[in-house]
Amino acid sequence: MSKKIAIIDEDQNICRFLSESLKLKGYQVEVFNSAEAAQETIDAGKFDLALADILLPGISGLELCRNLRNAEATATLPIILMTAFQKETRQINAAREEFGANDYLLKPFTLATLHERIDKLIGVPATRGPARQLHVEGDLAVTPLPALLHNLYTLQATGLLHLERGERRKIVYVKDGYPIFVRSNLIRECLGKMLVHDGLISQAQCDDSLQKVKESGRLQGTVLIEMGLLTPEQLHRFLSRQVTEKLLEAFGWTDGSFRFLQGKDFKSGVTSIELSPAMLILQGIRRYFSDTRTAELLAPHRHHYLVQTENPHYRFQDLELNRRDAEVLALCRGGFTLEELLAQFPLSHRELEQFLAGLLTAEILESREAPVVQAGEEDLAVLHQFADTRELRQRILADYARLLSLDHFALFEVTRDAGADEIRRKYFALAKKYHPDQFLQKHLSEDLTAKINELFRHIGEAYQVISNPKSRQDYLDQISGRKKERQQDVTDILQAETAFQKGMVFLRAKNYPEALEAFSWAVKLSPKEPEYLTSYAWAKFKAYPGDRERLGESMQALQHSLDLNNRLDRSHLYLGYLLKQEGREREAEKQFEMAIKCNPRCTEALRELRLINMRRTRPDGGGLLAKVFKK
Repeated sequence: MSKKIAIIDEDQNICRFLSESLKLKGYQVEVFNSAEAAQETIDAGKFDLALADILLPGISGLELCRNLRNAEATATLPIILMTAFQKETRQINAAREEFGANDYLLKPFTLATLHERIDKLIGVPATRGPARQLHVEGDLAVTPLPALLHNLYTLQATGLLHLERGERRKIVYVKDGYPIFVRSNLIRECLGKMLVHDGLISQAQCDDSLQKVKESGRLQGTVLIEMGLLTPEQLHRFLSRQVTEKLLEAFGWTDGSFRFLQGKDFKSGVTSIELSPAMLILQGIRRYFSDTRTAELLAPHRHHYLVQTENPHYRFQDLELNRRDAEVLALCRGGFTLEELLAQFPLSHRELEQFLAGLLTAEILESREAPVVQAGEEDLAVLHQFADTRELRQRILADYARLLSLDHFALFEVTRDAGADEIRRKYFALAKKYHPDQFLQKHLSEDLTAKINELFRHIGEAYQVISNPKSRQDYLDQISGRKKERQQDVTDILQAETAFQKGMVFLRAKNYPEALEAFSWAVKLSPKEPEYLTSYAWAKFKAYPGDRERLGESMQALQHSLDLNNRLDRSHLYLGYLLKQEGREREAEKQFEMAIKCNPRCTEALRELRLINMRRTRPDGGGLLAKVFKK
């Protein structure tokens, strides 16, 4: 018989995700929304493991843990506690030592991490569950979209979120908890209709462009550029806004259904959502929530004290705040209730209710029954601003290599006998600097994004280790071995970047054989870095002109680079050149269009589109791009 797990969490939707994922692993699962509901059933000894949130209504997760330890039937039951509150370090230590918990998970965490922790405690299930992807369904009237997006962020989920309301359909592409792209069946949300609505083009011009799209098979945005109605920069800005608007519109749905399908491999458009989940939640509530819906979100918190969370993964989500918002957030230190805060801004009551509802939903704010005192952060480091994408990549790789090579004490620049307050200050500074949201709009490759996520997790894990006296001592006993484990990876990263920079020097000098040799070495050491692959492919093509076999290899490398990051304009541009060399003009044209979508200032792609258009139009210069390029 398969092993049975009890899940105890007030959030029914989180329970649904956890339950379904564990069933797919082969476990039996029973869900409880309070400790009181779970206590009697678990006491009967019918479970192999309990997974409980620390903060539960009524009896807390800690008290439940102690009760289970004191009962003969559950005295040795493996227990994992979950918490979103970084300030609960003392409680976490107590959970292990005083209350008897076997392990704990700090939210957000991935389902894979949960599975690993459970497998360590009770072993891998003898029989696996059904061979299918995680599939979770629900009602948007019960789990509104803001809460659903935050659930996905908490679980760092990747997959497709299907939203339906009547005849309306939307598909949200989610990557590591971040919505990145949306498709919609609403006609009013198509590019032309939205441009007409905003007054950027007329309905007649929209109809004319659609006719040209049918005739040529080209993208409407490119056709509008050729007609002189949009510049590439205008198109890029509008597409970014369009994909965000498609998601925000669904915040207005008071009912409907959702279905989440977990997955790893999917391709989204080049134009993506560039807002953090917290910012999407805040904008969605402000623009689409009625006063009644906002009041429902705030009802449980009205007379509670608001405090900024100590969990850096939630606290440092990227937000665009106006002056008043920043002032209100600064007041959320645990000394004022929600009602008291609102009373201080009587002329902005509605806007502040929406603001606080958004931050509470995203767990940037916590509500406490009693006042708390939270230390100031005047001494926290300010996030370093990077100049451009290439400098950013170099900085990330250098920081990644350097910080992972350090022991936990050197990481935070503290001595081995440093006090808790000093460690906490240094931890918050690093966590803020390397929070993944800080890099949202940088269009990083998957490899770099993974390094940022790994570095952020490493900072959190390091803090947990050295902030606990017992685990700090255990770490000191094994510190030298850990440094050796990471040394080779760090060396490879630095050598790969050095080889890439060397190759760029040769490429600029048009010494293609030497450039190819350097890029080959960079790709060998770091095969998932798209910019390395793109430069390698281009150098190979240039080093062996006329060699069809090498041409094919270069095209494969460029396609692989685009699979890793489809936002690199140079990858699309070079692939366009190679397709053009093959005589595949229509496919080349598509790549040049994509290069412009990635970078509206890609003059080489604009020039190629102009040349293609000139070959199709009259000799008198009356081509579709004439209006753009006569200027």
